[in-house]
Amino acid sequence: MKEDVVYLLAQGAIVLFGSAAAFHPSVRRFPWPARLAAALAAGSVLLALEATLYSTLHVAWSVGALAAPLLLVSGLLAFAWSRREIEAELEPPRPLFRSIALVLSSLGFLYLLASLALSASTSVDYLLFWGVKAVRFAEARGIDAAFLRSGYSYHAVPDYPPLVPILQAWGALASGKMPWRLNPILSAVWAIAAAAILVPLLRRKLGPPAWVVLAFWSVAVSFSLAYSYSGGNAEAPLLFFETVAVACLLTESEVNPSRLLAGVALCGAVLTKVEGTAAAVALIAGTLLRDGARRRSGAFAGALKLAIGPALGLAAWFSYQKSAGLSVGYRPHGELLRLYPIHSGSIARNMLYYLNSGTLWLSWAVPILFLIWFARRWRLVLPALALVLGLIGFLAFDYLHDKDDPAVRIGWTLPRASQSALSALVLAAGLAAFTKREESEVS
Repeated sequence: MKEDVVYLLAQGAIVLFGSAAAFHPSVRRFPWPARLAAALAAGSVLLALEATLYSTLHVAWSVGALAAPLLLVSGLLAFAWSRREIEAELEPPRPLFRSIALVLSSLGFLYLLASLALSASTSVDYLLFWGVKAVRFAEARGIDAAFLRSGYSYHAVPDYPPLVPILQAWGALASGKMPWRLNPILSAVWAIAAAAILVPLLRRKLGPPAWVVLAFWSVAVSFSLAYSYSGGNAEAPLLFFETVAVACLLTESEVNPSRLLAGVALCGAVLTKVEGTAAAVALIAGTLLRDGARRRSGAFAGALKLAIGPALGLAAWFSYQKSAGLSVGYRPHGELLRLYPIHSGSIARNMLYYLNSGTLWLSWAVPILFLIWFARRWRLVLPALALVLGLIGFLAFDYLHDKDDPAVRIGWTLPRASQSALSALVLAAGLAAFTKREESEVS
């Protein structure tokens, strides 16, 4: 029990590592839950980058060695950013909208927490390799290259990016124990943190209808995470990072937009899973197309700035792979251009079936109907649409590499891997439906 408490305190300290983000001018006017969520995003990314750098340089991990630099840097940045001028405050929320949304969102998250606490939604991959990697990294006081190189660790997908096992290893390093039953429950924290930061991001663009979008998003995501057995694996963090990035870019100011938080989130996405890189590319491309369609000055420069975060994440992980004698990059399924279109029919049927998200497809159908109804506003939500189409296309392309019918693999992977696309679709529908008419006409 004592070890579990220390583990929880260590996970909470990740927020302190990224606390500077809560004082950035683009975030400081947000409510405290949203500011803590921004700090969680920044702290997770900074800890993963620092731990990966230490392992690249053969510096052993310890609680002090990992915590001290992050606390110092974050404290200095928080002091500097807190002195800058912030944007105008948001208008006060309407109590009825807020109350209904919070009740519905809470019910969704309670369902998710119950599913995780009862082990009904625990991921098999958490037991096979996410948690195993965390334990091995904590024992080795660094990313365990010998374990990743071993032929017996092939099932552990050694080329996967390291953010999730690093965060779990950090807790195990501090507590001296891996809380196997507790970790899956903590997956709900990522979904709740994403909801917290969605509130001010959506409100600055939509006003009161933001609460409607929040309620639908929270329920849809809670059911999806529970249905897809995402407890303890990398899906909830990936969903968090990509949702934050999409929401930031859909609701950013027309004049001098800050993309710091979006860049941090995309860095977190590429450090979390391979699909995070595909999503980052699609989201950056969609943002460039939207800004180009609006004839916004500096559209290309803005896209390049947005790409700095994910490029840094990939560079850190690939540099470690190179230094450790591992294959650099990600292991593909089969040969890149050798496809098996004979399975196209099976892929289409099974992808459609496994997109039901535990809600009989309602989570997808409702936002699609809204997007069709408000189709004239598609330019407003191009970044989100690019992520949806890019991620689903990436997964379909991946399944086409299977020599045998990939129906079983689709059932294993698609319910989890499609969740960021579902999140982006809901946000796109909300923005298309509720953005003020004069603003959509200008765009």
